[in-house]
Amino acid sequence: MLKTIKGKLIAYFSVAFLSVAVIICAYYYNTNYRLQENQIIENVSSNIDYIQSNINRMLIRCEEFSDKIYWDDQITKILTREYDSRKSYYSLDRDLVNAINNISLYLDNDIISKYINGIVIKGNNGRAIKYGLDADYINIDELTQTGWFQENRNNDHLEWLPMIGHDSPVIQDKYQLPVVRKLILNYTGRNVGWMFISVSPSIIEDVVKDYELSSDDILIICDRDRNCIYSSNPGLSGTNVAGLLDSWGDEREINYNDQKWFVVKDHSEYSGFMIIQLINNRVFRNQSEILLKSTVMMIIIILVVIFVLTSLLSNILMKPISNITRRMKIIATGDFSVDESLEGDDEIGTLGKGINRLSKSVNSLMEQMRREEALKKELEYKTLQSQINPHFVYNVLNSIKIMAQLQGADSIYTMVESFGELLKEVSKGVDDKITIRKEFELLERYVYLQKIRKKGLIRTEYQIEPGCENALIIKFLLQPLVENAILHGFERKKGMEIIQIGARREGDNLLILIRDNGIGMTEEEISQLFRTNPESKIQYNKIGVKNIQERIQILYGTEYGLSYESEPDRYTVVSVLLPFESKRGEDIV
Repeated sequence: MLKTIKGKLIAYFSVAFLSVAVIICAYYYNTNYRLQENQIIENVSSNIDYIQSNINRMLIRCEEFSDKIYWDDQITKILTREYDSRKSYYSLDRDLVNAINNISLYLDNDIISKYINGIVIKGNNGRAIKYGLDADYINIDELTQTGWFQENRNNDHLEWLPMIGHDSPVIQDKYQLPVVRKLILNYTGRNVGWMFISVSPSIIEDVVKDYELSSDDILIICDRDRNCIYSSNPGLSGTNVAGLLDSWGDEREINYNDQKWFVVKDHSEYSGFMIIQLINNRVFRNQSEILLKSTVMMIIIILVVIFVLTSLLSNILMKPISNITRRMKIIATGDFSVDESLEGDDEIGTLGKGINRLSKSVNSLMEQMRREEALKKELEYKTLQSQINPHFVYNVLNSIKIMAQLQGADSIYTMVESFGELLKEVSKGVDDKITIRKEFELLERYVYLQKIRKKGLIRTEYQIEPGCENALIIKFLLQPLVENAILHGFERKKGMEIIQIGARREGDNLLILIRDNGIGMTEEEISQLFRTNPESKIQYNKIGVKNIQERIQILYGTEYGLSYESEPDRYTVVSVLLPFESKRGEDIV
């Protein structure tokens, strides 16, 4: 199936669309799973915050009750008076009755009355007031010796102390929530005694009993010392869960009793109580199974739709592609005619237009390649032809040089030697590459011959940028350009004729500049240089400026070659741009 374009289109589009669908469904599943998870946790967090608020309201009612005792003048009267005479004892009984009546009045019709197990009030004068079913069974001496009592007896305000044990024959509570605070004389602020209130833990249990807790979840309420005041797990009630909470830390997910749970906590700054609810992972697992089933069903539906759509799409695309395939086979046989049925406004139609343009341009491109190949062979032939005569002439000049040396004609000897060196290099071939330093040496030999003709009125200046001495250049590439400067640039020129030749590197290229102070050229004359015919004077060995330009561009590309800048009667500058090559034949750098 995958051997055909249609099969590949169906496979590729199916894989692509299915991948997108799977990603979307995975995102949908993960997002909704997290959303449900967060929603459950937020609901639980809101519920236990509500429970914490209700517990605080009940505890505040207890604090308000203690405030009434704190400010009660009748109670402080008993704690400050000295009852010594018989008459004073009658007064003590009356005062005790009044104080107990006041306490009873404070608790009447108050919801917290059923949670107050007992109240003990003791003055610094040794007088004591007891109220409640459990009050008579409280041993004051043992109470005052406990550490928590000693630490909190002078509290100005009520603090909810850690839960303690409760041993009473009349009340069934195993534990109690103790409250201790000092009592003062209202108008002086003097400490006159203390009060102790025993509060039943059922005050917490009654708040929680209306809370709908899942049978799989666990609710824990503990005091500031992490003693468990209430728990839906009876085994935790009355125990210290500090170690358990420390092991859980701040983790959101924990393992407890070989099960996975989510932990939600709420802490009260007022009471120091902490409420912890453990949500069983089964709740989330049940939700995720429902969500997973819906996601799988969605993937199946999407897969069916994708297969149908890709089949239709492949059929639509196959017809123009088949036409293009058929046309390419025809082109392969050598038929480059145009088929307009391939063209259209869409991408495949654009491809058809490209095939038609390709057909139109192939013939012209092949013809251009044939012309360039013929031109290259012609240049090679001309170069080879130019090497024939120099061999013969060089041998003759060598004989003349020997005769001039024997006859003492030193100037003729030097002139013939320079000319002979030039011919010797020509005979070796002009397509070879030599260093820029060697090319400048050959130029100097040529200029020496011209200096003799010009009676020494030619001065050459050479400048090579450090690092360019071993750059490679085609042999005798610069000689025709220097010849043009001497024969045409200095025509009708009076005075010293100066030629400045320099070479420097520009990035990955080698730039050679030849400047003369000759008569210069107009723009029209510069353009004529590149249209010079074979008989033009601006040639050397029948290879003129135009042929030099073509030679460079055939070898290196159209971005390289010659360029002229000139100002009549002032100067002419020839720029030669070549790729930078090293002497060792390395790649262009």
